[in-house]
Amino acid sequence: MPKVSSRTRRLIALWCVAVTLGSITSIATWTLHLSGPIQSVSNFFYIFALPGWVPLYLVGLSGVRDNPITIVLANAMAWACWCIALASVLVLCDRLHRRRSMPVEQEVDDSRRAFLTQGVLGIGMVGAVASPGYATLVEPWEIKVRRYTVPIAGLSNEFEGLRIVQFSDPHLGPRIPESFMKHAVQCAVDLRPDLLVLTGDYIHDGTNQIETAAQLCKPMIDASRIGAVGVLGNHDWWGDGKRMSDALRDQGVHMIDNDRVWLNPVTHQIVNEHAPQALAMVGLGDLTEDATDIPRAFRDLRPDTPRLLLAHQPDTAEIGPLKSQAAPRVDLMFSGHTHGGQVRIPFLGTPMVPSKYGSKYAGGLVQGPRFPVCVSRGIGMSLLPVRFGVPPEIVEVTLMRGG
Repeated sequence: MPKVSSRTRRLIALWCVAVTLGSITSIATWTLHLSGPIQSVSNFFYIFALPGWVPLYLVGLSGVRDNPITIVLANAMAWACWCIALASVLVLCDRLHRRRSMPVEQEVDDSRRAFLTQGVLGIGMVGAVASPGYATLVEPWEIKVRRYTVPIAGLSNEFEGLRIVQFSDPHLGPRIPESFMKHAVQCAVDLRPDLLVLTGDYIHDGTNQIETAAQLCKPMIDASRIGAVGVLGNHDWWGDGKRMSDALRDQGVHMIDNDRVWLNPVTHQIVNEHAPQALAMVGLGDLTEDATDIPRAFRDLRPDTPRLLLAHQPDTAEIGPLKSQAAPRVDLMFSGHTHGGQVRIPFLGTPMVPSKYGSKYAGGLVQGPRFPVCVSRGIGMSLLPVRFGVPPEIVEVTLMRGG
């Protein structure tokens, strides 16, 4: 039998350990639905498992990403790729710096080059591990508060200075633990909002977390002086939209998908009937996974009534019925969905934003075709379990009277 080199044995050992750790952590979170710090570790190993997941997704196996066999297969393929790549780099370095018969001065010079090359290789390997580590283990858990002040024409004196806290996209599930959502909710509670708006994607995958996600929202619902209104997101519909809506309604949220309510300036309550100088809150169904019924949502609204719109996907601002001359009045829209692109590369921006309009709606207070859109970068993570240059956020908007 051919002799196996020590380097090959070390690479095989690396492959075995990495596949084992990657598979165990993914099975714990995706199959057994365990919550806690293990989810951060699972996110870290998932990034390295991508070379194995991509071909499985391409052949239609994305629906079984919680299957233990699929998880092991993806990790085995991915780490085989990483080990082969590492072996190739090491062989190349050996060839570049193989000792030959040469003058002493040249030997010394070559040794220095070898030292520098190996140093660069080492730094590169550390960076290859450190960057995913930071993007999965550090930044996704550092919540920021973004504050905006928005003028609203015709706003009642009673609502001058109204503070609205927007809580969006927690994605409770395999990638976001209950403990982090509790922390995010407490951050919202500490802001002592007048009004709480929820803009969707409370769960990430399936239906197991529906009731839990709604219950975790309860403290900030109770902390809101006036109350809470909300709409669903696409992930909620991928699970069970009606059940998610009912669960939030049971916790005290006024769910307004394709519906509207008013804030009464006298009683400071959310009501179902118009009152003089009221502020209307309008909601639209998710752009891709639900009906978007504009006539029903804006029914019975007087032209001079200031109104805020909730729609999970910011691309909603670009649809024809909200851009035409006959479009209903909208003073400000609250959205989430895009997560700020989750990755912002210096000088390059956000390479991947789930929007037809590129990075326009990645996050922040954006001017749409007819009205401003407040796009929250959200709490959780979606397509990839990373955040780099785009920390999770809670948004606070203060309303002021405008011309």
